[in-house]
Amino acid sequence: MPQPSKAARTYRNDRIRAPFLGLLEAGWSTFALVVAIRFFDAPESIKAFIVGAGPIGFLITPITLYAVAKSRSRSSFACGLAFALAAVLLLAASWVNSLVAFSLLVIASQVAAVQHTPLMLQVYSDNYSPGERGRRMSTPFIISASCAIVFSLIGGKILDASMQYYPWIFVSMAIAAMAVAYASTRIPSAQLNTQQVGNPWQNLSLIWKDKFFGYLLAVWMLLGIGNLITIPVRVEYLADPQYGINANNTTIACIMLVIPAVARILSTRIWSRLFDKMHLITTRNVLNIFFFCGIGGFFFTNNIILISLSMACFGVALGGGKIVWSLWVTKIAPPEKTAAYMSVHMALTGVRGTISPFLGYWALSYSSPARVAILGMLLIGLAGILFECIRGHKRMDASIHPLN
Repeated sequence: MPQPSKAARTYRNDRIRAPFLGLLEAGWSTFALVVAIRFFDAPESIKAFIVGAGPIGFLITPITLYAVAKSRSRSSFACGLAFALAAVLLLAASWVNSLVAFSLLVIASQVAAVQHTPLMLQVYSDNYSPGERGRRMSTPFIISASCAIVFSLIGGKILDASMQYYPWIFVSMAIAAMAVAYASTRIPSAQLNTQQVGNPWQNLSLIWKDKFFGYLLAVWMLLGIGNLITIPVRVEYLADPQYGINANNTTIACIMLVIPAVARILSTRIWSRLFDKMHLITTRNVLNIFFFCGIGGFFFTNNIILISLSMACFGVALGGGKIVWSLWVTKIAPPEKTAAYMSVHMALTGVRGTISPFLGYWALSYSSPARVAILGMLLIGLAGILFECIRGHKRMDASIHPLN
């Protein structure tokens, strides 16, 4: 019997990982913050660190990538180790009873897990052809979003029954992380080497050595900050009685996870085809319009239906945003340097993801959710204009690679 191709084996195991990744996404993005707010009564500084935990992990991905290359490990095996460590930390988080210990363990688990992203991108770049990457990745994204919906509903019901049951949420997440670790190690991948990925400083120097790449990163920074400063404020807006909504845990889970996840499921295949076939700037700015509308409709009403529609719009944007964020460097980077370029992109994502929650909470303390939203919308609008300024650049042609 003929052996399945690398692409087929990658696709199969990526679909096995997907439901467990959805469970983890739901737990980290919503339940960690809900537990911190409603069980531990966390101050804003700790809430900001929990929200920014994933991006904090992005800051060290260039170092992780270099360490994996030095050890000559396979990319997928290193991904498995990252999730195995996350599983241990999540299990510990389910046992502790103090805010500080819980927060540190939850943050550390996310930091460990996100180290897999540039490694997996190198795997996708090696194992999938350019014209199929968006399509191949769309199915796991849909599965992941579907399972996030189910876990969001179950977790919300559990916490509404009693906040004392929160440890079961994190035990479930630990089991899911171990499943992801196992499936990751079964994905075919090559050994990384330092010549291929460079060292962290060499990678970061791409920001100024490759000026076109640096420009895109700067515009992405404005866009990311504009979007990210509103995300923690959303949970506060729904959960804090002073803003007039005071939604229960199930409602928060539905609005923050279920509705956007459904919208992601319905739109992901469309976005994957658009990414493979349409101009990158067109795809990016259509996404920006959806993000803009999703923010604008959320913070200017207390009507749950209108807020839900805004989150649906936001979910449509997420359906394409995850694909574009994960794959855009493959359109401008040399194939053999994809992981290096992605590590820089992730490190700067870490910078904005780390500072944005603090900026959002700081702005909220001196103003209102609506004014934070206006600031975010202004930054997204400016980024859209700056993206349009380089629409005609020759590097926008996916067949032209830099530094060749």
